[in-house]
Amino acid sequence: MAGKAAASPSPAAIAREERRLRTMTKALLTTHGRRSSLGLVAARASQAARADVGAIFIRDAIGDDVILSPARRLSAAGLAALGSTSPLAAGLLRNPLTRPRLIYLEDGRLGTAMLWGVYGSKHAHGVLLVARRREAQPYSESDLPLLAPFAIEAGLAVMFTEARHDLERGLLAQDRNRIARELHDGVIQSLYGIGMVLAGVKAQTFQPPTHDQLSAMTESLNGVIDDIRAYIHDLTPPRLASRGLGPELCSLASEFEASSGVITSVRLNDGVDEIQTAMGRDLVQIAREALYNVAKHAAASRVVVSLRCTAQSIRLEISDDGRGITRKQRSSIRGLANIVRRAEAWGGTAEISATGGNGTLVRVLLPAHAAAIALSAIAVAV
Repeated sequence: MAGKAAASPSPAAIAREERRLRTMTKALLTTHGRRSSLGLVAARASQAARADVGAIFIRDAIGDDVILSPARRLSAAGLAALGSTSPLAAGLLRNPLTRPRLIYLEDGRLGTAMLWGVYGSKHAHGVLLVARRREAQPYSESDLPLLAPFAIEAGLAVMFTEARHDLERGLLAQDRNRIARELHDGVIQSLYGIGMVLAGVKAQTFQPPTHDQLSAMTESLNGVIDDIRAYIHDLTPPRLASRGLGPELCSLASEFEASSGVITSVRLNDGVDEIQTAMGRDLVQIAREALYNVAKHAAASRVVVSLRCTAQSIRLEISDDGRGITRKQRSSIRGLANIVRRAEAWGGTAEISATGGNGTLVRVLLPAHAAAIALSAIAVAV
């Protein structure tokens, strides 16, 4: 039987999700220690899933660990099934979880539990678990998508812990502003976009099309996490460095179309893959910010990303057929200021305007010699 069509999230629900992601990201950035960060995620996941206990099983370079959220009305004996020496912990730490699933806990006072894989890096993996007591209403597979945002946050918590170690050793002490900018413009916006999709997906019955959607989103998240590691270690995004700017913009468009349902096309001319990687990174982030605003504000059905490179200039345009931007929105949407700042850092300009008909056009024009300009530091509050 086909699952129910997912209702579009309301503006209020979208705003709440955005505030939650921003608050949680700030908390992860300011919480010291892997156990503290993961304990915070486990507690939030447990609360959201109306569970009696949340737990994160993690294996990384630091070692194996099991972090439990505060358990309601459960003794140590009642939590024995989740202990670090339990058969369950050994199995979850040994083999990465390939798909979310339900299990029933035979030992202690716990009953059904939901599991979702946690991936912090190539060398770190784990599992987020939430469980209810035996006498409580059991979970169903339709509840599983509730864990997705928290599993993402757990992976970020592991990565942020590694980044803090590097910062404490002085490796990145001069690069805090760039990291804050990239986290704001890339990571938070990507996670928020995925959160919007999950809000619609979780109302569906767990059917094959839903599996396909979650699979595509998982691939997108893995790419985002890889990029975070690259930024933290003062590298360029590995996908951009290895594939070129053109393929990276095409990949961004495909991910956006899959997550938003807006038909997205890319138009490129010869020479775009010769653009300096540092400038290419900012062009990708400008396009990402513009697409995020299309998803949030435009109510568009189509969007076109165009990049042209000539001997005199580099022109990036993102146009949509939505409701069009208003003067009030141009001054109030915070992300638009980031687009302008990125363009100005390369000696260029950015214009955001309503088109002649319906829709919005974001046009970024950079001088061709901008590759020789040193990128100035831009402090963007996260």
